[in-house]
This record gives sequence, C-alpha cells and structure tokens, in this order.
Amino acid sequence: MIRSIPHTLIAVSLLVCSSLNLLAASITGEHETWHSITLTFEGPQSSEKATPNPFTNYRLEAVFRKTGSSREYKVPGYFAADGNAAESGANSGNKWRVRFAPDEPGNWNYRVSFRKGSGIAISDEQGDSAGYMDGESGSFEITASTKQAPDLRSKGRLEVVGEDAKRRKAIVL
Repeated sequence: MIRSIPHTLIAVSLLVCSSLNLLAASITGEHETWHSITLTFEGPQSSEKATPNPFTNYRLEAVFRKTGSSREYKVPGYFAADGNAAESGANSGNKWRVRFAPDEPGNWNYRVSFRKGSGIAISDEQGDSAGYMDGESGSFEITASTKQAPDLRSKGRLEVVGEDAKRRKAIVL
C-alpha cells in the first residue's frame, strides 16, 4: 500500500508557497518624510526597442495611501531595464520601478496596477492585466525626516509662489 501522506504534505507545501507573494516589491530608500522610496518589481523581460514596447505598451502605476487617510497619490512607474541602467548602460532587463516621496510619517499602503495594450501608457483605457505585479499590495513605515537645512527635505516640497519665486513649504494636499 502506498502512503499518500508524503504526497499530501508536498501538495500542501506547494499550495502554501504559491499563496505567498513571491513577486513582492523590493522597497528601497530612506523611510523618512520627503525622501524618495523606490518600489522595484520583477516584470516581463523587455528592451528599449522591443515589441511590445515597454514605454508605450505597458502602464505601471501605484496608488499610495497613508493608513487612516482618504488621500491617495497615483504615481506612474517606468521600465528600468536591469535596474542599474544609468551605470551599466543596459537597454534590456526585467526591472520595473515606481518612486514616491511620502509627505507624512506613519504607515503607508500601496496597490499596483500593471496593464498592457497598444498605446496603453498614454491612454485612459483600462487595458488588459499584464500579470506579474498587477494587483499586488503592500505597506511600509515612514518616520519624520531627520535632515537639517540646507537639505531641503527638512522643509518639504518646493512650491511655486507668484510667477517665478520659489519658497520652501511643507504642503498638505
């Protein structure tokens, strides 16, 4: 008689592993207000001249919301080639990124939309799911900035005041 317990354990282990979010974003940056946070995803392998084109035929967006707030920030993402193209000169890879600068300390949540279709990057159409990180969500914690002047992140965003003048002001949107 063949015992089915090992097969059952293997099946349960595979089910548990498949339910884990193995596509989770890599979240980098200083986790402080006004500092850039970068979400990096592994998406479809592509190149600058590929068909479908990563700049026109895919649309990556993330919506960020601070826990307990109704304000949302929809931030576009981009194809980042190998994730280090500025240094490596690479024009192909599977890294896709979204950058965001949180304006308040606290817990921030994000949810990702990754769509594909002809010209979808500049279209208001819904498009089709591109898979990969589409529908992914997560969270991260942000603390108050520890920067001091002259680092402008100690004051918040620059806001245009009048025609040409700029002043530092922490903006609440």
